[in-house]
Amino acid sequence: MHIAFLVLLALCSSGAFAIEIPDNHPVVLDRDSGRVDISRYLTYYEDASSDLSIDRVIRQWHRLGSTGMPDQAYNFGFTDSTYWFHTRVVNPSSPNNRWVLEGLYPIIDEMELFVLRPDGTINRQIAGDSVPFRLRPRNHHNINFYLDLATGEQVDLFFRVKTTGAVQMRMLLWHSDEFSAADHQERFLLGLYYGLLACMVIFNFLIFVSIRDTNYLWYVSYILSYGLLQLSLNGLAFEHLWPDSPWWNNRAVAFLIATGMFCVLGFSRSFLALRDNAPRLEKIFLGLMAFFLVTGAAALLWPAYGTVIRINTFMAAVAVGFVILAGGLCLYRRFRPARYFMLAWTALLSGMLLYTLKTFALVPANFVTEFGIQIGSAFEVILLSIALADRLRHMTLENQRIQQEMTEKLESRVAERTAELEAANRQLEALSSTDGLTGVFNRRFFDVRLSEEAARCRRNGPLALVMIDVDHFKALNDNLGHQAGDACLRKLADVLTTVVRRGTDLVARYGGEEFAIILPYTDVAGAEALANKVRVAVERDLNFRWEGQLVPVTVSLGAATAPGGTSVEPGDLIAAADAALYASKQAGRNRVTVRPPGHLRAGGTEPSTR
Repeated sequence: MHIAFLVLLALCSSGAFAIEIPDNHPVVLDRDSGRVDISRYLTYYEDASSDLSIDRVIRQWHRLGSTGMPDQAYNFGFTDSTYWFHTRVVNPSSPNNRWVLEGLYPIIDEMELFVLRPDGTINRQIAGDSVPFRLRPRNHHNINFYLDLATGEQVDLFFRVKTTGAVQMRMLLWHSDEFSAADHQERFLLGLYYGLLACMVIFNFLIFVSIRDTNYLWYVSYILSYGLLQLSLNGLAFEHLWPDSPWWNNRAVAFLIATGMFCVLGFSRSFLALRDNAPRLEKIFLGLMAFFLVTGAAALLWPAYGTVIRINTFMAAVAVGFVILAGGLCLYRRFRPARYFMLAWTALLSGMLLYTLKTFALVPANFVTEFGIQIGSAFEVILLSIALADRLRHMTLENQRIQQEMTEKLESRVAERTAELEAANRQLEALSSTDGLTGVFNRRFFDVRLSEEAARCRRNGPLALVMIDVDHFKALNDNLGHQAGDACLRKLADVLTTVVRRGTDLVARYGGEEFAIILPYTDVAGAEALANKVRVAVERDLNFRWEGQLVPVTVSLGAATAPGGTSVEPGDLIAAADAALYASKQAGRNRVTVRPPGHLRAGGTEPSTR
């Protein structure tokens, strides 16, 4: 009852203006009023010609002003008209007399406040993004005005709004102390948000410097342009970056929309690899990027700034649609990096949707809906950073797979080539170690192998050497010719390789008509047995014929042995076997002579001849 009386008293004391300016829904303050949303208490008038003065508006408001109260804050979109708004504020009981009016859409070009008091005096204040920042009553990123309203007073508030952008009229009335506390909290949250963007810029730029992946450069450009756009939309850029440049501040939004969309399209085109995944969409992206380059320049140079910002805003929505389409198409075509890309854009669009629904009072106002755009964009930049890391990891794995395949192919080719070289080397080694006439090993290979076996003999079992010489070979050459001699030697080599079958044994042509057989792990009895087997096989099975005539061929053999565990020199073993061979020839040829162990020197005990 007391409050109603004070309200009635205030209305009656307002004089002529209270009668001439009808207001059935005044803003009434009480002791608990700290923050009041006065947006739904405003009436308006559209001044299409923009020629009304405050005096005329006051005199004619009873006829000009709209009737009824809006369900939510006015949003007239882009318009060339000037809009006037009015409300009455009554303070019947609040002890607070220092108030702040805050406009929550900071990119309005000009907003004038006219405070009409009951005595007819009018106080004027002006703010906006085309007005020097220093003219604002408080150093705050949002448009704001002072209001002195003591207990028992009332005032009529007239707002004149003129802008080349959208006319959005959400207004809050704060107690001065409450405004400062809320501003402190808001700046802390915005500091976290922009700090996150700054960290992402620095981190991803360092990655770009390290690996030179242009995706990271596009991403950094996108975050920078988007961050500057948010700073401009929040009014923070005007407050902290260019407070003395209202001309630039007025055009910054249109310019940053163009540059931001250029970077978004460039990043999306590069990240989604549209050249490979969607070539037709890539051409559209390139066309849109060229368009935003032109409109970005127009935002700075074209006088019709309002037209530019409207075109940029509309085309930005179109471009975002193509970005979502490209991401969905790449996801459908199983391009792995598109998963995080789509999650990131879903987060951003969800935040924007929540903020829009809150603006139209379809969802309650709370921390999440109030900062929906910031929360959504924060998740977007984090998810896009994860997407870049995942794409880099995927590319690394793919490169590793390709490198592994190339390595395996290279190893396979190297193995094939090595096998070919080894085969060629074996063939070359065989050619270099084989006697060209008879096909058995030659003298050089014989010397190497005998040295190896002599060294083995010192550690392991016995070693035997058999020397073979064709009987009367000079007469055969003289009578039948050298071709017959060569043929005879080839036949003899065939017989020797037939008789000598152990894998460890070796048949070699020692020189001329003389052959040698190395017999590892063979004692005196074994050497003698093999030598006799060779002698019999030559005499019985050689069957050498020349020009149809059977030519008898016999061989003389000398064998020498070295017992296992003894040190033997190859030359001594050859000399002993050769001495035994000489003894066979002296004894009548076609026989075997064996020199027993311990008599490797030619001057020793006479060998046994059999």
